[in-house]
Amino acid sequence: MTDPMKKRMISACNTWLLICFCCTLLTGCWDRIEINDLAIVLATGVDYKNDQIELTSQIFIPRKAGGGDSTGSGGSPSGVTLTRSAEGHTIAEALNRLQRKVPRNMFWGHCEVIVISEDAGKKGIREFIDFFLRYPQIREHAYVFSTPDPAKNILALLDPLERSSAESLREMANMKLGTRITVLELAQSIEGPNQSVILSRMLTLAPDEGQDKLTTTPYIKGLSLYKGDRFNRSVQEPLTVGILMLANELNNIIMPVNVEPERGSFSIQPLEVKTILKPNISGSQWSMKVDVQTRGEVVLNTTNGNLTDPAVLKKLEETWASQLKEMATSALRLSQREMRTDLFKFAVEFRRYYPKQWKEQEKRWEQIYSDMDVDLQIHAQVVRTGKSAGPQGIPDEQGR
Repeated sequence: MTDPMKKRMISACNTWLLICFCCTLLTGCWDRIEINDLAIVLATGVDYKNDQIELTSQIFIPRKAGGGDSTGSGGSPSGVTLTRSAEGHTIAEALNRLQRKVPRNMFWGHCEVIVISEDAGKKGIREFIDFFLRYPQIREHAYVFSTPDPAKNILALLDPLERSSAESLREMANMKLGTRITVLELAQSIEGPNQSVILSRMLTLAPDEGQDKLTTTPYIKGLSLYKGDRFNRSVQEPLTVGILMLANELNNIIMPVNVEPERGSFSIQPLEVKTILKPNISGSQWSMKVDVQTRGEVVLNTTNGNLTDPAVLKKLEETWASQLKEMATSALRLSQREMRTDLFKFAVEFRRYYPKQWKEQEKRWEQIYSDMDVDLQIHAQVVRTGKSAGPQGIPDEQGR
């Protein structure tokens, strides 16, 4: 046998030995978990009950996802969800006990909504945040809501429009009907320099006549304000408008504006609200200039004023700006004087523009913020008057 032939045979043998060795490493998906063995969690609720933490999960039922059974219990009318709860001295212990009540491996990777009751918030939510960010399956981008009711009751609602109350809450967050806060943003706000957070406050609509009490929808009404990691108080309109405006999160709202001496009002829908913070330190004096710029559209006119008249339009813009400034001033008074809590992330701007002074005075921030002069400027402009510019929607010419 010639040398070239020997070399080819040796090379072929080596190749086959390598293939055989590699095959021994291909042992398959030995650690797989079939989808039929998973309990997919869509939402999580945290309550405080009997001096313990109560953890509730809303679980997807895949076998009913296609419909057919309209008598689901503990979930949506199509029967695609159910809820389970467990208590523990810590949230981790509650989760461990919750798993014992579910015959499948609980999978939290699809949990997009977390609801925390105000009673649980009064005890402090730092432990909850640590768990949600540390536990590997839970999404850090899950939306967080607050409620004065037990959180488990919100998750148990049988939403007639969506497949589950979790989907309703997620869509409300995406529509920016209140604040849109994720778990990660919640942690950053509480641990950040401002040490506060604003959460949308969820209530429950009354069911239609003849419907089960759970066959209804959650809705947003007001805000829950946190100082540090603890729930401080809840607020309602019109104060919520000023708070959301200064927090740069005012969206999806229609505001009635009364322009004297006209009878009736103009209803304006802001198309854009932008809040710009400009910090300043002069000697020992810390101050903040807040510039709010908004553009809006008139969607209703119940007055006799004609918006084609520049004088009427100017008066409307001035009155609207004055009304917004009054709301913002009330929000500042609550934040600075009553709560003594930086709700609007002033501290973030001072740390960014004055890092040296911030480091020196960081521990005195609560006192500095409470005594700070705030120059509030509102610039409001009406850029659209709707399909009709005349009073009460009446076209200028008839018969067309």
